[in-house]
Parts: sequence; structure tokens; C-alpha cells
Amino acid sequence: MRYSIGLFPILLLLLSGCGDVGPQQQKSEAPPLPGHEERWSVFLRQQLAGPQVITVDQGWSEQAPLQTHPRLLKVTVKANETLPTGFPTEAETRMANELQDQLLQKLERGNFGVFVGSIVVPGEKQLYYYLRAEPQADELAQETVAAYTKRKVEASIAPDDAWSVYTEQLFPNQREQAEINNDGVLIRLQEAGDPLSQPRPIEHWAYFKSTKARSVFQDSLKRYSFEPIAYDTLTQSPMPYGIHFVRQDSIHTPYIHDLTWGLTQLAEGLGGAYDGWETIVVKPRQ
Repeated sequence: MRYSIGLFPILLLLLSGCGDVGPQQQKSEAPPLPGHEERWSVFLRQQLAGPQVITVDQGWSEQAPLQTHPRLLKVTVKANETLPTGFPTEAETRMANELQDQLLQKLERGNFGVFVGSIVVPGEKQLYYYLRAEPQADELAQETVAAYTKRKVEASIAPDDAWSVYTEQLFPNQREQAEINNDGVLIRLQEAGDPLSQPRPIEHWAYFKSTKARSVFQDSLKRYSFEPIAYDTLTQSPMPYGIHFVRQDSIHTPYIHDLTWGLTQLAEGLGGAYDGWETIVVKPRQ
């Protein structure tokens, strides 16, 4: 792909756990977890019940489900104050993050559980951990939640051997993943001094199983004023026939999300695959 995964522009503060397990900290005698590289993403999901801001560690996707961690701990922190949108204020989010980090320190650092993500909805923040199948893990989680008195908290522990909550509720779908990728490009442009306010040429790539499918795709592109730049032929690829094309476009959200998703659907409708985009940095005139 020509873009890499990045974080959704920060809507809410995500605080990671810090500090080592202290001398009084309980520690599981179970073997350590397999190697895991954190890969956090933040994205917005629109639901019939209302919007959600989801934070998920996608780094667990290649290992899930962990057979050693078959129990789901869900902790809901209620907000006392909300924004006009209904979402918790920044101060309320910090309050929820305090408990998030306390659980992270005691469970993950103690080898009793792993933190996989959170969901923020109007009025509350939900925290999700997977626990080892040990009584001490349940007890430590319950004790930590009971000791937190700054906000109203609800907690439950239930079996989830398949990690279905992680894969079905927290993990992004295809379009959400594409938007995460887009946001990563936009963040890097902003870091380079681009305010994203000016239209500019945006180059795209798509690949197909046959030259006929590529030609049909190109004909569709012409109707939308895209111009071809070059054609690729890859070796040892199930979709060897590529097209590189460009159009002058705005780059703001949600426009760029709708644009790239439309191209994705167009390519997939012909049995192909959209392979991403790139553009130039446009800085303000001095």
C-alpha cells in the first residue's frame, strides 16, 4: 500500500500506562505473553444509536484470540459533565483515563490481563481488557474498580474465548481502516506544514486481474475527469495489471474519505483493488 496506518486526528486524550510493577504488586506466575507490538488507532464510527470514538490496539489482530486470556473485562466510567454533543468533556476523559491506567498497571504489568481498547459514547467511556483464566485476575480487577470512587463505574467479567468483542466491536471494518490510513497521510502532511486548505493533484493506484478489467476501470475514470499517468504490470501477483491516475482535488475530510472509498468500490466491482494515494505538500505562501 502507498499509505501507512496512522491515528485519527486526536478527539480524546489516550493515556498509556506507565511505571513498572511495584514490590507490592501481585504478579501472575503464568508464562509471559508472546511478542506484541502496540499499534493504536483512533476512529469515528457512526451507529444508529449515535456516534462512537473507538481506540483499539490493532497489534493484537495477528494473535487474537489469546487462549490464555478468555475472559472479557468491560468497565464503564460514567461522565458527570458532557459537551453539547453528549460526549464527556476533556476533564471527564482524564478521569476515566485514571482508572484505565490503574487497571493497565495492575493487570497488564502484573501479567493478569491486556488492555485492547476503549469506546467513547455520549455520557461514558467503556474500557476493554482480556483477563487470564485465573481467580486472581478477576479479584484484582474487581478490587481496582471498587477502589475507584471519583466517578460512577460499572464493571462486568464474562467469557469471550473467541475475542468477539475485540474483532467485531473494536476492530475497524474495511471503510474505517481506509479512513485510518487516510488520516495517517493527512497527519504527515500537517506535520510537514501543510494546512490542507488548498486543492492539489492527488495521485492514485489500482490493480486488476486482467487488462480488460483495467480498461473498463479507466473508462469509468474518464467520466469523472481522472487522467491516467502510467500502467504497471507486476510479476507473481494475483492482480498484476495496474493503473496510476491523477485528478485535482480537495484533501479535507470527509471529502477525501468519500473519494477514496468510491474508488475502492469501483475497483472491487471489477474484481480489482484500490491501492492508495499520495500527493504533494502545499504550504501557505509567506
